[in-house]
Amino acid sequence: MNNLPQSVQKVLEGRIDPKSQHLLEQFSQTFLIVLTIISFISSYILSSVILGLELFLGGLVILFLAAVPPWPYLNRYPIKFLPVRKLHQT
Repeated sequence: MNNLPQSVQKVLEGRIDPKSQHLLEQFSQTFLIVLTIISFISSYILSSVILGLELFLGGLVILFLAAVPPWPYLNRYPIKFLPVRKLHQT
């Protein structure tokens, strides 16, 4: 990965801050629960398992596109590290 340009490395690394990661995790779990319920009900009402699976997979793709790439909204709360201190040598 060190052979790639700096801009490509930054995109592939995919760092996000912990607070945004926690919020995204909660959103993803809620989205998957709602998506499962909607897919099941629509599949039951229309008597089509294929339609329910297509609906679920479509929602899953949307969730992946919203959550997997390191979008700028996932770095809203960056961690501020303390500067490195040099030790006094005697």
